Amino acid sequence: MRETESETGRLAQLGRNDMTVVLTGATSGIGQAAARLLAPHATQLILHGPQRPQEVIRQLEELRASSAGEVHYVQADFDSLAMVRALASEISKITDRVDVLINNASRPGAPRRQLSQDGNEATLQTNYLAAVLLTELLTPLLLASGGRVVHVASSTHLSASLDPDDLNLERSDYSATMAYARSKLALVAHARWLVEQAPQPQPDTVSVHPGVISTDLLHAMFDIRGDSVVHGAHNVVNAALYTNRWAGQYLDERRPVQPNPISLDAEFRHRLAKHTFDLLRRSGGVPGEAQALP
Repeated sequence: MRETESETGRLAQLGRNDMTVVLTGATSGIGQAAARLLAPHATQLILHGPQRPQEVIRQLEELRASSAGEVHYVQADFDSLAMVRALASEISKITDRVDVLINNASRPGAPRRQLSQDGNEATLQTNYLAAVLLTELLTPLLLASGGRVVHVASSTHLSASLDPDDLNLERSDYSATMAYARSKLALVAHARWLVEQAPQPQPDTVSVHPGVISTDLLHAMFDIRGDSVVHGAHNVVNAALYTNRWAGQYLDERRPVQPNPISLDAEFRHRLAKHTFDLLRRSGGVPGEAQALP
């Protein structure tokens, strides 16, 4: 394990201690470890997971014991975009501001192409479409606090290609690893696209590769070992609480690096956004202001 006590203590010096943080995918892996790191520093910690509340009682009790603030849990299955909308609605009942939104929820690519309840390729929906929709729905709360969006991405995006006209991989060759990598490429591009949009200011946005981390997700796709989930969580939380603006950058752990060159192409980002919002409109729409987006 690479973490040290001094590194853990440094979290108290990052950002503020009166934050409202929303963390998706918080009940396992990196998300569960990140929730433990964030609990002592957040006034409100709003956690998401697919499990029923009674299945995460022990985890919530542990977090509340270490938190000086409130810890909330909202269940949602991102296989349904209606549940993403319901999640955003519940969050808006809990708080009128969000300082940090961490889009961590993720799934591995399926062995064979699968469709979500909304008819989208399942990996794309959970890893990308749900994150974009939740970000759009929570943007008013993020703007109320000058907030930040953190997309938990992956270095696998560096080897991916993506046709915005075929986001659901109906015509592209399918493999589990490439479906996953493409979803993460879309996230990296979205982080850069979001900070460019008018009216300004938009929420500060960053995408981060947390490291090669030993999680069930990693082992579902790759026969390799990785670093601890705590190591990955530190990298995610560092991106979330860092005091300077990231302005759409991509981080390899804690270091800003060049992402896949495709994501740097403004025309690619525009086409990706257009087709992304087309899919979201098809499944039930997006907020009023977002209806006018590409």
